[in-house]
Amino acid sequence: MNKNLLAAVALVGLSAVAASAFAADQSSGVTREHVRAELQAARELGLSPVTEFNFPYTYEQSVQLQKRTAEIEAARHAAVPQAPMAN
Repeated sequence: MNKNLLAAVALVGLSAVAASAFAADQSSGVTREHVRAELQAARELGLSPVTEFNFPYTYEQSVQLQKRTAEIEAARHAAVPQAPMAN
């Protein structure tokens, strides 16, 4: 019974560590808005849909995709009206 208890405690501990690592990974800053912008950029550049023939992208395509994604995100942020600040 002592070995079973020790194994159970170890399993719970490892699960807690894995869960916290997963939660930390999820907060990496990638939002739905970013993913939408990246998909739009990939479509515009002819890199979507991803198949075995066009993936992985070349370095130049990757840089081009990053630049276009940043442009789309900047345009969307500029188009969103800002709420007035309260005093």
